[in-house]
Amino acid sequence: MTVHHLTERVELPMPGIGSAAARMTVLERGRVRYVVRAPHVYGTFVVVPDHIANGPVLPTTVAVQFGDGLEPLGAFYREHRPDEPVVHGVHVHGWTEHLPPDDLPTGWFLGPYASGLRNGIHQELAHATWQRTEAVILAVVRHWRSLPYRRDLMVTAARERAEEYADHEGVLAAAAEAQAAELEQEYRAVRRRLCELSGILRRRPRPMQAPQADPVQLQIEDARRGPLGQITVREVAVNAEVAGSVVYEVAGPRVTGRFTVGPNRYRPEPIPQGIWVAYGHAGDGYYEDERAHAPMVNGVRLCGQWDHKTSDDITLITPDTIGAQVPSRGSAPYATELRTAAVVRALALHYLRRPDLAALRLAAAKANVPRLRADTRRRLSEVKQQLAIEKHSARRHHARERALRSLISSSSPKDLLAETA
Repeated sequence: MTVHHLTERVELPMPGIGSAAARMTVLERGRVRYVVRAPHVYGTFVVVPDHIANGPVLPTTVAVQFGDGLEPLGAFYREHRPDEPVVHGVHVHGWTEHLPPDDLPTGWFLGPYASGLRNGIHQELAHATWQRTEAVILAVVRHWRSLPYRRDLMVTAARERAEEYADHEGVLAAAAEAQAAELEQEYRAVRRRLCELSGILRRRPRPMQAPQADPVQLQIEDARRGPLGQITVREVAVNAEVAGSVVYEVAGPRVTGRFTVGPNRYRPEPIPQGIWVAYGHAGDGYYEDERAHAPMVNGVRLCGQWDHKTSDDITLITPDTIGAQVPSRGSAPYATELRTAAVVRALALHYLRRPDLAALRLAAAKANVPRLRADTRRRLSEVKQQLAIEKHSARRHHARERALRSLISSSSPKDLLAETA
């Protein structure tokens, strides 16, 4: 529809005040100008449909500009617009926005951009000026909402930036689709992991050798000082309190006590491949700090544990430090740290040479699966939910893009607009 830019004389009822006489003209870009004369009021008000990025495809609210002109609302922030309204002798400057025509507020809606302007300085409107300005705005918008071509005005306003906003929606849709593609890959990976964990539970336990009664001698070394002598190691328990672990009783130069060695269950692998060494005889609390039979190294009692994400890089001299801890004192003395590291490396290598290593790792995995499976199921639910959100977002942005482009190419975008609702 073509709206003729004709000027009409209209009357604007103002309850409790009387009425205002106005000359109404439909302008370009869907704007409508009202040149108003009322008690203590004269000047121009322009109704501007609010069309904003990420907002409705067709505007659902309007702004009212004080003064004439087609420039953006904020273009005259410190300068007067032509024919700004004079209310109770005050030039009212700026605009008010986001007014829902079919659910207008009753008062105190002018907002921060309505003010008096004098010598480039914004001044707060007096109470009487504020109230009378709001009364005129309500009368203007009530008349505007009754126009038979109101929707056409909204469409015309939306066309002004429809291409820009359509491009923006296309970018958002592409971003949502890219995110959905990543989430689909993660979803498949999490499903595979859940199957792996369930498979571990179904596997039969493998036989493990009993604790060996005969002690063995192990060489301990340091990368700087070379050989540090031998330690005597006796197996105390296998796969007992901590699944997949072996408890060793150790005696040697300046070293006595027990160490518990097993797979590193801190890691997320279904079958743990790393190494974990606890200082003392570990109980069923995998994360204990102080344990029974804690070792004494250089006369210092140790606590805590050491865990390593892999067992492939452990030798008699690497890694060179393991961060040994002392109760209530933090890090162990340097000499104690070096000797402890040498003992831990020797025990780790001794454990890794066991013929039943695969059985021990499987036992550790079976003990770890309930926790890992709960975490994995929770992650699967999170990914599934986020994937649905991203897919919905992509569909919505594409629908909005189509609707915005239809404003440019068609005068009847009704069906596409319904798609974005």
